[in-house]
Amino acid sequence: MSFLEHLHHLPAESQTYFFNNGREQAYPKDTWLPGPAEGFHGIRLILEGSVHVFASVDNRDIPVYCYGHGEALGIRSFLMPENQPSLKWQAASDCIIYELDAAEARSILSDDKAAGPIREIFDLAAHLRDLDIMLAIHPLFQTLPEDARHTLFRDAEPIALTPGQMLIKKGQSNDALYFICHGGVDIINDDQVIAHRSQGEILGEVSALGFAPTANVRSTGWTDVLAFSRQAMLETCQQQPAFSAKLASFGISGFE
Repeated sequence: MSFLEHLHHLPAESQTYFFNNGREQAYPKDTWLPGPAEGFHGIRLILEGSVHVFASVDNRDIPVYCYGHGEALGIRSFLMPENQPSLKWQAASDCIIYELDAAEARSILSDDKAAGPIREIFDLAAHLRDLDIMLAIHPLFQTLPEDARHTLFRDAEPIALTPGQMLIKKGQSNDALYFICHGGVDIINDDQVIAHRSQGEILGEVSALGFAPTANVRSTGWTDVLAFSRQAMLETCQQQPAFSAKLASFGISGFE
């Protein structure tokens, strides 16, 4: 569901509180939306049109995705201002956008009665956008067109691991390739840690092809991973040869 759809599932009081604190702003196509550098710190909701989001990395603007009606912008930057990379927003068409500046957004979240449900969807939207950005700037997933990358991400299963929880067990079938979003895991064989994988790394590349795992994989702390199904990886590689070739350069082959 989009951010707006989540909003529509909130109590009427929370919805009213959200929409009574901001204002609508029109942006013509190709306009760059003001960001922190221009003095805007806040949250935007796309009511009409679409907006390109770019992540600024090493003086390059890497396209993340083109977001449309009902999607929120700026929540990640608002809730996690220390997070990198910084973002830029450009109107992909003529847009109508509902805007809350940072003071108004903080005011909404400070109201004990209305804030709880709103905070939950703020946190969800920020988390999803963080993952979107992480995949967009990763050397492997950069090879995918935006739509293909976004589809792969939306079809992936997010898994939250507690400290010490097993992700993969030796000898047990596994049908997924895993991307570590946050945290890390140890690879263990005969009770010995033989390797460690951390944020941005991929694992499960052997067992995802149908072979029995030869080691245990255990979380070293609070860890978030995305599980891409074998079928999704096969289909993506068949449709995107450049992605298949990039996988092979990472030492992951067999999905062609």
